[in-house]
Amino acid sequence: MNVGTKTGRDFALIQEASGVHVGISATLPQAGRHAASLLQRQYDQWLSRDRFQAWGAFKREHFTIALGGGNTVKAQYRAWLEQHHSSIDWLRHVRFFFLEETTGEPGWESAEQSLLINFLVPLASKLRRQRGIRTLARTLNLAANADLDDIVDAMATTMVHPINLATARQALKNNRPRKALQLAREECRRYQQNIQEKLGATMAFHCIVSGIGKDGTIGALSPYTPELAVREPAALLLKKGAGAFRIALNRGVLVNAEQIYLIVSGSLKLKALGRFEMEETTDFEQTVMETPLRLLRETRDIAERVYILADEQALHFDETRFEYSERGQRIENKAETRAGDEENGVHILLMHGFMGLFSFANLLIRLPSSWTVSALHRGSRAKFMANDAIFPHYARFLRKAILSQWRQGRPVPIAGHSIAGVISDHLLLSLLKSYDSEIPPYRKLRAEDRQLVDALRTGGIIHLASWSPCDGPNTGENVKSLLSHLRRKADLDYSGFEHIYQRDEQGRLLPAQADALADSARNLQRLDRFLSQRMSRPLINGMTVGLRKLLEQRSVQQRLLNADLPYVMRLVGSRLLKTASLYGMAKEVNAALHDPVEYQRRHLKALDIILAYDIPFLSIVHQDDFLVSPGRHREEHEYLLAGRLRKEGVSSEDELTVPARLVILPREQDELSLDPLNPHLLVMSTNREGNNMARQITAAMTRFVNENLARAMRQKRIRALASVTRWQRKQAGQK
Repeated sequence: MNVGTKTGRDFALIQEASGVHVGISATLPQAGRHAASLLQRQYDQWLSRDRFQAWGAFKREHFTIALGGGNTVKAQYRAWLEQHHSSIDWLRHVRFFFLEETTGEPGWESAEQSLLINFLVPLASKLRRQRGIRTLARTLNLAANADLDDIVDAMATTMVHPINLATARQALKNNRPRKALQLAREECRRYQQNIQEKLGATMAFHCIVSGIGKDGTIGALSPYTPELAVREPAALLLKKGAGAFRIALNRGVLVNAEQIYLIVSGSLKLKALGRFEMEETTDFEQTVMETPLRLLRETRDIAERVYILADEQALHFDETRFEYSERGQRIENKAETRAGDEENGVHILLMHGFMGLFSFANLLIRLPSSWTVSALHRGSRAKFMANDAIFPHYARFLRKAILSQWRQGRPVPIAGHSIAGVISDHLLLSLLKSYDSEIPPYRKLRAEDRQLVDALRTGGIIHLASWSPCDGPNTGENVKSLLSHLRRKADLDYSGFEHIYQRDEQGRLLPAQADALADSARNLQRLDRFLSQRMSRPLINGMTVGLRKLLEQRSVQQRLLNADLPYVMRLVGSRLLKTASLYGMAKEVNAALHDPVEYQRRHLKALDIILAYDIPFLSIVHQDDFLVSPGRHREEHEYLLAGRLRKEGVSSEDELTVPARLVILPREQDELSLDPLNPHLLVMSTNREGNNMARQITAAMTRFVNENLARAMRQKRIRALASVTRWQRKQAGQK
């Protein structure tokens, strides 16, 4: 949906799968202007048509707005003044109410005072210049000699329906808390009755304009407010800290509004936005208690009346740091982290693929709110390392990050996308003395290695479309299929080779396309030779600088933010390439591909380590993945499953204590897409199917990790976690 503004520019509103409409802007002023243009459109429709069918004389004559406080709503006031001071008949038609007011709390800014100072006073000045003070005075039934202060007072009296807590505030000041409570209750009843007389029992405003808190607070409804359970439209009296009272409109009023405009800015709002959009596995009312914003998702009808207008700053996470020492040198790696609600609960570590850190933005948002989720940066040191050293370096950092959390008593599952599967392999191989060593029994491992195995046994390993060297030749087959389709209209087929593996006499996996794997090593020497030249780095870095300059252009940023893409891709699209190092990516690609025969051997040994140490394993891949072979994942799953069945002495996968699990995601369309990239991207897919894939992936990951943790809790290997207990109850209730 494209919505026009008075400036002649358009912005895109994308309706998500949940029904909510989302528009993302580069800055808060732009978000405010976009929200203002939506209100103008709603007002125009009300004025020309809707008001004639409205309930009651008041709603037929007046366009009603309930306002929250805060800086984001001030951006709306500025936009109203700049764009719509004359296109909306404010004096005649618009009437303001408020979501909340207090007797006095530290740091509180009254929404009524904000409206007066930031909108009504400057609006009066604009209207005076536009109409003349005498005409304005006559419109407001004032004497001809009225001054601007008189005009403002009359506008406030006419247009504003306040929550008046002055007497209760004075009683508190006089140290009469019981009297203050009585007066606050009377004002709460009066305010509710006033709204019901004008709007009916539903208390349904034409629109609500509000910001949100980073914890999902909306209006006065913060997490675990008991009154969140009250559904009947009403005004509430809430007791706050320092003996203060707050009158607020409740959940029933919020969900009954004809439109809800949420203007979102400031850091660390992405978690709340993500929880609003995503599907949860826990009880809906529990999620509302945890993130009150979710009450606007109770039904699709409600969600379709919600418009989120966010600036890019609202879409950033915390940056955390993991530190360790290596050969006497202090090493620091960063991570984008979304903090979890459960103290010392799950801390899942995400390793990104070739496409960079933001391939995990979806998981940062969508994984259970009780979990802490960290998407690990790679760091810059690997750019200067030899090919053989890069992935062992990444694995050492991952090992240190796992152990630092595990030693604090936190479960630490890990998940790797695409090339991060090679990091996972080297993490497991770090348990051996050398890549050729036999796998030692658990009891003979070093103490630190046993701790690592304990951590992996508890949380498990998750591979998302993970890559191995056998996928190189398989992708070559898919390229041939794509070219054949483009040249001769042959049927598309991304299945590659029929078999990726064969078995030796002991039943171990061997590459079925050994010659093609060896050939790929020779073909990839060109990249290695290029990167070894002195001019390669400045050349590639120059391309990076050019790309970032392109992305600094406002027009390009706006197109990225409002493209018709899944939710998270729009959130991170403008940051995705601005932070990428093309040289670092080229070095990493070269490191992963430079010795495919050896790296494939290491990959298969890593599978045997998973079996030897009873490490839960989940693999997820799309059936049409162009870059990695779903067939390979299936064959490896069959190998792991057979090994686990033998080891546990059971006959079916459902009977296994330690899971070896595979999820192959089907495509939604009947025909295979020409696009060779999207299925591989999974959690950052750039097509509309990406949202559904992300939900399937996070559901599978949540189930896998919680089952592992429940087993560890039963075995007394970790302390009880309330989030796991809640999840278990939810699963039991669904059976």
